[in-house]
Amino acid sequence: MSILDQLSGVLNNVMGGNLSEQEIHSHYDQIASSVPQQTLGAAMGPALQALGGDEAQKRIATSAEQMTPEQRGGLMQQLLSGFSSSGMNVGSLLSQLGINQGVANNPQSATPDEVATLAGHAQANNPDLFHEAMGFYAQHPTLVKSLGAVVIAQIASHLGKN
Repeated sequence: MSILDQLSGVLNNVMGGNLSEQEIHSHYDQIASSVPQQTLGAAMGPALQALGGDEAQKRIATSAEQMTPEQRGGLMQQLLSGFSSSGMNVGSLLSQLGINQGVANNPQSATPDEVATLAGHAQANNPDLFHEAMGFYAQHPTLVKSLGAVVIAQIASHLGKN
Protein backbone atom coordinates (compact mmCIF):
# COMPACT_ATOMS: atom_id res chain seq x y z
CA MET A 1 0.00 0.00 0.00
CA SER A 2 1.43 3.37 -0.99
CA ILE A 3 1.73 6.28 1.42
CA LEU A 4 -0.99 8.10 -0.54
CA ASP A 5 -3.31 5.14 -0.04
CA GLN A 6 -2.53 5.19 3.68
CA LEU A 7 -3.22 8.91 3.90
CA SER A 8 -6.45 8.62 2.01
CA GLY A 9 -7.58 5.70 4.15
CA VAL A 10 -6.72 7.45 7.41
CA LEU A 11 -8.48 10.62 6.35
CA ASN A 12 -11.62 8.81 5.24
CA ASN A 13 -11.80 6.68 8.37
CA VAL A 14 -11.04 9.51 10.79
CA MET A 15 -13.49 11.92 9.19
CA GLY A 16 -16.09 9.15 9.01
CA GLY A 17 -15.68 8.40 12.71
CA ASN A 18 -14.80 4.80 11.93
CA LEU A 19 -11.62 4.51 13.99
CA SER A 20 -10.90 4.43 17.67
CA GLU A 21 -8.30 6.83 19.00
CA GLN A 22 -5.88 3.92 19.34
CA GLU A 23 -6.38 3.00 15.66
CA ILE A 24 -5.82 6.61 14.63
CA HIS A 25 -2.59 6.67 16.62
CA SER A 26 -1.49 3.45 14.95
CA HIS A 27 -2.17 4.94 11.51
CA TYR A 28 -0.25 8.06 12.46
CA ASP A 29 2.73 5.90 13.46
CA GLN A 30 2.64 4.34 9.99
CA ILE A 31 2.50 7.74 8.33
CA ALA A 32 5.26 9.16 10.53
CA SER A 33 7.54 6.25 9.66
CA SER A 34 6.80 6.60 5.93
CA VAL A 35 7.02 10.37 5.47
CA PRO A 36 10.29 12.30 5.73
CA GLN A 37 10.47 14.28 8.98
CA GLN A 38 10.84 17.56 7.11
CA THR A 39 7.68 16.87 5.07
CA LEU A 40 5.79 15.85 8.18
CA GLY A 41 7.00 18.96 10.01
CA ALA A 42 5.75 21.17 7.20
CA ALA A 43 2.25 19.71 7.63
CA MET A 44 1.98 20.42 11.36
CA GLY A 45 1.42 24.18 11.24
CA PRO A 46 -1.25 24.08 8.53
CA ALA A 47 -2.99 21.21 10.32
CA LEU A 48 -3.22 23.21 13.53
CA GLN A 49 -4.03 26.43 11.66
CA ALA A 50 -7.05 24.70 10.11
CA LEU A 51 -8.58 24.29 13.58
CA GLY A 52 -8.75 28.02 14.21
CA GLY A 53 -7.02 30.06 16.88
CA ASP A 54 -8.79 29.10 20.08
CA GLU A 55 -9.01 25.40 19.28
CA ALA A 56 -5.38 25.18 18.16
CA GLN A 57 -4.24 27.02 21.29
CA LYS A 58 -6.23 24.62 23.53
CA ARG A 59 -4.70 21.61 21.81
CA ILE A 60 -1.19 23.02 22.10
CA ALA A 61 -1.77 23.66 25.83
CA THR A 62 -2.99 20.07 26.30
CA SER A 63 0.00 18.77 24.42
CA ALA A 64 2.40 21.00 26.36
CA GLU A 65 1.07 19.48 29.59
CA GLN A 66 2.40 16.14 28.39
CA MET A 67 5.80 17.52 27.36
CA THR A 68 8.89 17.25 29.47
CA PRO A 69 10.33 20.60 30.59
CA GLU A 70 13.03 20.14 27.95
CA GLN A 71 10.45 19.63 25.21
CA ARG A 72 8.40 22.63 26.38
CA GLY A 73 11.61 24.64 26.48
CA GLY A 74 12.51 23.52 22.95
CA LEU A 75 9.18 24.62 21.53
CA MET A 76 9.23 27.85 23.52
CA GLN A 77 12.79 28.57 22.35
CA GLN A 78 11.76 28.10 18.71
CA LEU A 79 8.92 30.58 19.16
CA LEU A 80 11.09 33.08 21.06
CA SER A 81 13.88 32.85 18.50
CA GLY A 82 11.43 33.39 15.68
CA PHE A 83 9.99 36.52 17.27
CA SER A 84 13.46 37.82 18.08
CA SER A 85 14.65 37.20 14.52
CA SER A 86 11.70 39.19 13.20
CA GLY A 87 12.92 42.20 15.18
CA MET A 88 10.38 41.99 17.97
CA ASN A 89 11.35 42.92 21.53
CA VAL A 90 10.79 39.55 23.20
CA GLY A 91 10.66 40.93 26.74
CA SER A 92 7.99 43.42 25.76
CA LEU A 93 6.02 40.75 23.93
CA LEU A 94 6.10 38.38 26.90
CA SER A 95 4.95 41.18 29.20
CA GLN A 96 2.15 42.13 26.81
CA LEU A 97 0.96 38.51 26.71
CA GLY A 98 1.18 38.05 30.49
CA ILE A 99 3.99 35.51 30.23
CA ASN A 100 6.70 35.46 32.88
CA GLN A 101 9.64 37.38 31.39
CA GLY A 102 12.06 34.90 32.97
CA VAL A 103 11.00 32.48 30.24
CA ALA A 104 13.15 34.49 27.81
CA ASN A 105 16.28 33.34 29.67
CA ASN A 106 14.97 29.95 30.77
CA PRO A 107 12.47 28.58 28.21
CA GLN A 108 12.26 25.29 30.13
CA SER A 109 10.47 27.16 32.91
CA ALA A 110 7.52 27.94 30.63
CA THR A 111 4.17 26.55 31.72
CA PRO A 112 1.92 24.76 29.23
CA ASP A 113 -0.36 27.80 29.16
CA GLU A 114 2.56 30.11 28.44
CA VAL A 115 3.67 27.92 25.53
CA ALA A 116 0.12 27.89 24.18
CA THR A 117 -0.27 31.65 24.61
CA LEU A 118 2.91 32.41 22.70
CA ALA A 119 2.03 29.86 20.00
CA GLY A 120 -1.44 31.40 19.71
CA HIS A 121 0.08 34.84 19.30
CA ALA A 122 2.37 33.50 16.57
CA GLN A 123 -0.57 31.83 14.85
CA ALA A 124 -2.57 35.05 14.81
CA ASN A 125 0.24 37.49 14.03
CA ASN A 126 3.02 35.60 12.28
CA PRO A 127 1.68 32.45 10.58
CA ASP A 128 5.02 31.66 8.93
CA LEU A 129 6.73 31.60 12.32
CA PHE A 130 3.86 29.50 13.71
CA HIS A 131 4.13 26.95 10.89
CA GLU A 132 7.89 26.71 11.29
CA ALA A 133 7.69 26.31 15.08
CA MET A 134 5.00 23.64 14.84
CA GLY A 135 7.47 21.54 12.87
CA PHE A 136 8.77 20.75 16.37
CA TYR A 137 6.06 18.10 16.59
CA ALA A 138 7.55 16.08 13.73
CA GLN A 139 10.50 15.39 16.03
CA HIS A 140 8.15 14.11 18.74
CA PRO A 141 5.56 11.73 17.21
CA THR A 142 4.10 10.82 20.60
CA LEU A 143 3.23 14.46 21.22
CA VAL A 144 1.37 14.67 17.91
CA LYS A 145 -1.01 12.09 19.28
CA SER A 146 -1.77 14.39 22.21
CA LEU A 147 -3.06 16.97 19.73
CA GLY A 148 -5.97 14.67 18.91
CA ALA A 149 -7.56 12.75 16.06
CA VAL A 150 -8.79 15.84 14.26
CA VAL A 151 -5.26 17.21 13.99
CA ILE A 152 -4.00 13.85 12.75
CA ALA A 153 -6.74 13.90 10.11
CA GLN A 154 -5.70 17.42 9.11
CA ILE A 155 -2.07 16.29 8.85
CA ALA A 156 -3.13 13.38 6.63
CA SER A 157 -5.24 15.73 4.53
CA HIS A 158 -2.40 18.22 4.12
CA LEU A 159 0.08 15.49 3.21
CA GLY A 160 -2.43 13.99 0.76
CA LYS A 161 -2.80 17.33 -1.02
CA ASN A 162 0.93 17.81 -1.27
